[in-house]
Amino acid sequence: MTTEKSIVRQTIYDTLTAMKARNAEVSARLSDRVLLTDYAHLSRKTDTGTVWTQALQTALSEHEIVVIPPSDAIYYIDGSVIIPSHRRIEADGARIFLTPDCEVLMLRNAHTADGTHSPVPDGALWDCDITISGGIWGESRTRRQGYGATGRYEPRIPGADDELRAFYGVSTLFLFLCVDGLTLENLTFVHTAGFSVQTGYLKNGVFERIRFEGCFADGLHLNGASENLYISDISGEVGDDLVAFNMYDWQNSSVSFGATRCVWCEGLDLSPASPYKALRIEPGMYFYDDDSAVDCGLFDAVIRSVRGIATFKMYFQTPRYKLGEELPERGEVGSADNLFFEDIVIDLDRPIDGFPEYFTADPVRGAFAAFELGANIGYVSFSDIAITMYPEKFPSSYLVTVGPKSVVWQGCEIFDPYLSSRTGTVELHNIVVNGVKCENPAALVHATVFEDVNHDGMSTGRGEIGEILES
Repeated sequence: MTTEKSIVRQTIYDTLTAMKARNAEVSARLSDRVLLTDYAHLSRKTDTGTVWTQALQTALSEHEIVVIPPSDAIYYIDGSVIIPSHRRIEADGARIFLTPDCEVLMLRNAHTADGTHSPVPDGALWDCDITISGGIWGESRTRRQGYGATGRYEPRIPGADDELRAFYGVSTLFLFLCVDGLTLENLTFVHTAGFSVQTGYLKNGVFERIRFEGCFADGLHLNGASENLYISDISGEVGDDLVAFNMYDWQNSSVSFGATRCVWCEGLDLSPASPYKALRIEPGMYFYDDDSAVDCGLFDAVIRSVRGIATFKMYFQTPRYKLGEELPERGEVGSADNLFFEDIVIDLDRPIDGFPEYFTADPVRGAFAAFELGANIGYVSFSDIAITMYPEKFPSSYLVTVGPKSVVWQGCEIFDPYLSSRTGTVELHNIVVNGVKCENPAALVHATVFEDVNHDGMSTGRGEIGEILES
């Protein structure tokens, strides 16, 4: 790594450790403390258990610090609780669950804004300095319910078209939009059907020592227009991504679009019981209703000390579309620069997407990799990567692929073969394959090229690599 890139990496770390300390210092200055049980008169008994929604809302409205005391009984919530600025919730030893029939999210900040149709204006009101520490937070779900079925922003209106739901792209237990100064620490999430945490338009966010138990969608679902994110010690079982950096996303799972800048993400440990061993990083160009566009890129990010993830998926992807009948959703590849992947152990024992093209090593479409890149990237570094590969079984598997993907399944194109992308510099340092340091790691990097692969006049795309540096 050059001196210039070492300085960039160190600056990311210094910026975010200082931000983390600042968040802790601001939270420590709060002093107006109350026990949730002091508001027990606002709770109510039900067949499920004691419901504390009004009690928690009132306590947060009137005091800076709300302590949810340890208890053998579950604290039930049956509606959304709104958190103002300058608040801390302390819940060590407490279990806080949505009631079984509750379809709305549990916690959100007060001044949220929907950036789906146009960007949130610079003068919009944001909340600031919110901390949640400790506690087991969950739902009583047994499977993923689908976007908008749970974790909704507001209750369903009887008889109304469900497509008209407010904040269409929200499906989560915790939602934080338009917040400057957020700390979530020492939390456990249980049986969440939607995302456990969804964020966007976030500045100065800390996510530390968070565990997921039997959750069914993404753990941390971090949408775009965000900067300064410190993420550490994230583990457990989820149904989708343990952490997802979806700067671009489909409209059913985001309400904020734009670049994410300055990220330190370390200590990820995905449970072997998790069915989908991927980490999504999705740059892309998003178009608003007035045809203006925003580059939802990722810039200045360190992702390190990762276990249990088989594939890092870093490419723009539209919803599947039927060949000959439909056009892909509008969009283009996004950008990225100064990305550092370090200290990662990968067992590439199968393609993350189980299509026949990958299992049969299709000579055109069959390449897959631990790191699949499909963005316009300036610089990306892979350092201290230990990968187990199975070349006899999967001769078209690689450490890194650059370029488009294509699979036709049941008449639909799953990916976007017409998209070209370029990675300027790929740096490879200490790449260990099947226990042995690789002497020619550049051979593990593959650029994909399609020439009208679907014979439809719109499936030509290529991946390009400027240079590969080895050490």
